[in-house]
Amino acid sequence: MRPPAGFEEIQRQEMSRLFGVMTRARFALVPALLAFLGWVWWIDPTGWRTAVLATFIPLATGMFVFEFRRWQRRGLSRHAIDRNLILAVVGVLIVSTVSGGLESPFLPMLLVATMIIGIFATPALATWLMSIGITAVWTFAVLELTRGDLGLRLAALDGGRPAVASRVVTLAAIFSVLLVAGRFIGRSVRRAFDLMLRRTLRAQGESLRAHAERAEELTALSAEIAHELKNPLASVKGLAGLLAPALPEGKGAERLGVLRREVDRMQATLDEFLNFSRPLVPLALGTHDLTALCREVEALHEGLAMEREVGLEVDGEAGLVMARCDPRKVKQILTNLVQNGLDAAPAGTTVTLAPGPHGAAGDAEVRVLDRGRGLDGDLGARVFEPGVTTKPAGSGLGLTIARALARQHGGDLTLEPRPGGGTQARLSLPAAPGLAAAEGPAGATAPGPAGGRATAAGKPGRGAGPGEAA
Repeated sequence: MRPPAGFEEIQRQEMSRLFGVMTRARFALVPALLAFLGWVWWIDPTGWRTAVLATFIPLATGMFVFEFRRWQRRGLSRHAIDRNLILAVVGVLIVSTVSGGLESPFLPMLLVATMIIGIFATPALATWLMSIGITAVWTFAVLELTRGDLGLRLAALDGGRPAVASRVVTLAAIFSVLLVAGRFIGRSVRRAFDLMLRRTLRAQGESLRAHAERAEELTALSAEIAHELKNPLASVKGLAGLLAPALPEGKGAERLGVLRREVDRMQATLDEFLNFSRPLVPLALGTHDLTALCREVEALHEGLAMEREVGLEVDGEAGLVMARCDPRKVKQILTNLVQNGLDAAPAGTTVTLAPGPHGAAGDAEVRVLDRGRGLDGDLGARVFEPGVTTKPAGSGLGLTIARALARQHGGDLTLEPRPGGGTQARLSLPAAPGLAAAEGPAGATAPGPAGGRATAAGKPGRGAGPGEAA
């Protein structure tokens, strides 16, 4: 059965973590091996054991250091576990050989190694290493029974007692059975953990699917409710408009004006919610001039900018910045950014739309700059989360929708502090084919048909430099 999504990644991460623990824990063996070397040198008259250990311990220590540093730099490599398990079996057999063969107190470590191999190694490798262990055990037994043990037994450990055939065969048989059992116990533990992980991930996936279905139902229901609320609001607004001419100046007219403004605000909130709850519709992509789109958005907000005594300008020339985009959606993004800029900008400053030839990644770009109080450091990237807003009457959906539309185009939307104070909103969009051809040599741009900046309100014809409050 195909493993659930995320199974291999979680398994790899846990294997890497356990491998790191193992590489660190092995350093505790070095002092023990050095102590064993000193003891053997003191009590063994033959000297070959000391020579083997004196060669083996530095090699093992070097391997421990190499594998630990390799894991620190690269993590768990493809064959690291198999390689280390093979070396572990070889190391146990070498130490067992020099410390008595079948009578070695270190030989039971082969059982532990075999169980670990069953957990971490592939079934084929685990079977192969188990077979090597069984072969080594019976080799020790044959050498001891034929008295051709080459002096493997340490008199200090076995007391010099003679080998008894029944005891040797029984001991070798028990070790063989335990090695086979350790291999299958280790594999059973691995299967149990894998099964638990698979069941957990499948249960999580089913829970997420159920949650997603429920969320879709609630989204559809809430969108339907929001759509139904627009009709009575439109009726209220229409009736208020009919009543307005009949009311004399005074409190009644003021209250009716408040009613109409609140209806407008509710309708705007419902429109944002409906845009957010609907799935993103397919884009009508084409090659469009970003400067021209900026000028259209500027014209739409000219009255609002004059009302708030804030300048609004487009810093760019038509025909130089072409993007592959849906113009209606791009204007929706820019409208949101300009409205945010006008809300934040103090009177007497300027909000600037600055199309650029291309951004850092070779995309077309529009920057919307204001001289407001800047980004709230406590919010950070949360400004793009639904419901997060710093406006008293904001819905917290505008920037969420704007970034979703930008990413639907294959671009992005980011906010960052503006040098000299304020905020810079950076909208990147895929550049249209042939954008580079619109640039002159060495990045110079040819004059477009509509030169210079266009000023909608505020101080005409003057831009804000980095160190100047516009």
